[in-house]
Amino acid sequence: NQGVFEPQLTGDFTLVNLDDPPLNAFASGYRVEDPMPSAAFLALGIDFFGFNAQVFTGQNSQTPTNRDRLIANGTGFGGIFSLNFVNPVNGIGAFSNNIDFGRIRAFSEPNLQGTFLGEVQFGPGAFGGLTSDLLIESAQFTCVFNQDVRCGVYDIQFGTFETDVTAVPEPASLFLLGTGAAGL
Repeated sequence: NQGVFEPQLTGDFTLVNLDDPPLNAFASGYRVEDPMPSAAFLALGIDFFGFNAQVFTGQNSQTPTNRDRLIANGTGFGGIFSLNFVNPVNGIGAFSNNIDFGRIRAFSEPNLQGTFLGEVQFGPGAFGGLTSDLLIESAQFTCVFNQDVRCGVYDIQFGTFETDVTAVPEPASLFLLGTGAAGL
């Protein structure tokens, strides 16, 4: 549930909107690991690896939030794309298009290594997101295909929990407070 997911990640939060700069500058059909798009995704905090998925336009009718572009992570027998985070996160989520669904899987180390932290379903046409107290360094998107052998993913979002910093007085302040109270 996006309404529950997003408020948990109030520290550092990123929404990868394929319709906004810098990603909307690339022509429809570009691949996420092509040099220029790859650099743009890297600047947003993610580095794709594995299946070199394509980003297509003309998808307004498929997405409930009226997005035009989506990542099609399957053609033929493709269908999985993976990413590493530039900085570890506590949560990852995304939407699928209206006719497909799949799973988001999270791992504690880059390249889908380390501890498997969990998975969540996303779609059809709905959001799925997961959070973890252990830091997530990589994630994988898999899809259950229908007859078109593709799955659309958009609005990838990720972030960290807000750190709760409670002020703790230093020893010298405690001493001054104690001696002042004793003097009174």
